[in-house]
Amino acid sequence: MRDLIDRLTREFKTFVDQRDDLLLVASCAEPDVGIAAKVLRDLDRASPSDLMLILADDFADAESFVTQVGKRFQEELRIARESAEMRGEEDLPPELPAELLAAKGPPPRRLHQLMDFSRTLVPPQSGHRMVWAMFPAKIANRRAYMELVSSCAPHGTRDIEPWMRGLRLIFRAEADFAFKDSPLVDAERTRLTRVDFSPPALEASLKKVVENPRLPSAERMDALLTIALLDAAYDRHQQANAKLKQLLDFHRRAENSLMQAVVMNGLGDVAYRQKDLRKAQYWFECAIQPAGVAEQPLILATIAQNLGAIAYEQKKFADAEDYYNLLFQARESLLDEDGMVVALEWRGLSQEQQRKWQPAQASWEHAEVLCRGFELNHRLRPTLENLSRVYRQLRNQDRLKEVERELKEAARG
Repeated sequence: MRDLIDRLTREFKTFVDQRDDLLLVASCAEPDVGIAAKVLRDLDRASPSDLMLILADDFADAESFVTQVGKRFQEELRIARESAEMRGEEDLPPELPAELLAAKGPPPRRLHQLMDFSRTLVPPQSGHRMVWAMFPAKIANRRAYMELVSSCAPHGTRDIEPWMRGLRLIFRAEADFAFKDSPLVDAERTRLTRVDFSPPALEASLKKVVENPRLPSAERMDALLTIALLDAAYDRHQQANAKLKQLLDFHRRAENSLMQAVVMNGLGDVAYRQKDLRKAQYWFECAIQPAGVAEQPLILATIAQNLGAIAYEQKKFADAEDYYNLLFQARESLLDEDGMVVALEWRGLSQEQQRKWQPAQASWEHAEVLCRGFELNHRLRPTLENLSRVYRQLRNQDRLKEVERELKEAARG
């Protein structure tokens, strides 16, 4: 992932620094828009001498989109003016002229006018650049959007227009963008790139890290672990197991207890996905000792939850109760109230299966207190439903009536 982000950062920066091209079209799938926008924001913060306007509003049609661009530009200028005033500066950024917001006419011309005005924000002959980045997450009308993008590039023998000078434009296209079939087919001073953080791209990047002998071993092993987890997620069980056992050998030699626990838990997870509960339980139990040595409650909580789930599935409810009690203690040390409620719910269910009504009542009443105290409303209803069963068993009619009344009110509201 880091390698992909660094590559995209370099590509954006190289484009901003060069002086020949005006437009960079970046094909980008919707899930990757947020990452690309973050790369642009980080580049903006790293280059204070340049000005960058990043626009991420959805595109429905050119008219409404350009209107929203104007409002967004106006808001950015307002924030910049207020910040300058707070710093006591006298040379304040200008306000966006009202006539630009009220302008009528074709959306491309209105967008060009906004871009032309933005050039006044950068001192002439200073070497500073004004960068416009349009990365709408959703594009409802692809043709209209690409026509708007195309209007911002010179075509054929047309020269650079005055409003284009000094600008750098980085605009998103959809992932399956085909240059030869687009309005940009005869565009000049235009570059193309691809933003790709898909699982195959991520995996290819990680493999380069693993295979690079110049990198530190720990960094290469971290990359190998990520690939192993991807293998597991895509049911490539044999490949996942081979990588995880290689990692376990490495971390044993390095005497890294935390990573031994993480890898053993991973081996247990792969076995569980294959429905081999005996092997899964073996690896999860092996992971408890190094997790305890590492004194890391997060991995201990994960292992305890996995073992509790297996014990409950195997109807070993006493064992499940012990594991969920261990899960509660780990979540409590992490100050994770939501996780504590989950642990108490399953501890109570394990106790209920053993007909241990009063311990189950204590577990769920503790969960109720946490739900109300920390406003965990999504956990409260299941907790009350559990309590209604145990109150019925214990013939606690007063509390049963209170709980059932609250459940009915929740169902109505």
